[in-house]
Amino acid sequence: MSEHSEFLAEKAAIDGYLEQGYRIAGVTEDLSGDKLLLAPPREAGNAKLTTLHLRNANARKYWTTLLLTNGLE
Repeated sequence: MSEHSEFLAEKAAIDGYLEQGYRIAGVTEDLSGDKLLLAPPREAGNAKLTTLHLRNANARKYWTTLLLTNGLE
């Protein structure tokens, strides 16, 4: 997969979770990328936390930009 294709796939995953009402509950950063811990919408009841592993540098910049501009949790 090309670098740009990988970015688009990871960006779509981030946007998809946020559109469903998930919020960022935690982040772990290491040399292999960022792992976003996503909490389900409050109305989801017993839904479990989800982890999204972002390897692409542009996707990591993208979620950080969303966090800073939109005040995501």
